[in-house]
Amino acid sequence: MSRTAKTTSVKTRRTSATSRKRPRNRRKPNYLLLFSIFVMAFLTAGSITFALTNPRMNITSVEIKGAKLADAKAIEKITGAAVGSNIVLFRKASMLRKIADHNEVQFVKMGRKYPNKLWVRVWEREPCAAIINDGHWYLIQSDGFVFHKTSAVPKGAPMVHLATATPLKPGQRCQSPAVSSVLQIIRIAAQHQTEFRKIIVDQFGDICLNMDSDLCVKLGQPDEIARKMSLLRHALLERPSIAREGEYIDLSCPSAPVWKRKATLLTAS
Repeated sequence: MSRTAKTTSVKTRRTSATSRKRPRNRRKPNYLLLFSIFVMAFLTAGSITFALTNPRMNITSVEIKGAKLADAKAIEKITGAAVGSNIVLFRKASMLRKIADHNEVQFVKMGRKYPNKLWVRVWEREPCAAIINDGHWYLIQSDGFVFHKTSAVPKGAPMVHLATATPLKPGQRCQSPAVSSVLQIIRIAAQHQTEFRKIIVDQFGDICLNMDSDLCVKLGQPDEIARKMSLLRHALLERPSIAREGEYIDLSCPSAPVWKRKATLLTAS
């Protein structure tokens, strides 16, 4: 190896050693940022401590809305267990499940009103029909689920009278063929925007509908329901006067529907 090469190698090693020994520029700490973080942490900890320990944050009342059919006293008893609890630590899930267990309740929501109140909003099931049985009215959904029993005459839903006894129990689906036929009629009538005040099923299974205009619609046996309801719709569209002038329209034989005028109108004419 030449002398020149040795000299270059020695210089290179010395240069590397010198560069390693050279002190680096250190960034000065941002004392303002550190102080700000400390203050924020202190305030946050103080706020949390205040929220968790201050008696003013204990729940004093629960506001309940939407519970009309459901047992209001039972719901008040459930929500009353929250009074005295810390509003921040209070867990809603258990209470919501207990309220939702009521047959009448379809959906329930709960929220906080700081500093010390809760609110509960209940959405109840909508009745498709009200069936009278054993002297009581049973509210039923379109899918056959029975969700409420009452002695008061219901409003807003068609009243169903069954000549034969039918087992009905809130919290269960009704499996009666007669009730299934009635619910099918109500669903089709809703699609046709046709309203009925009362539906009667006699001991032979024949179905009769009473409209608000006192027109009686005789459907007969629960077969070809869709066809019979379609015939009724077309008859009322082609001749709307049938609804107010007719005593009844008989669709029990779909191939030969007939209707009869009211006796008072026949006498007057």
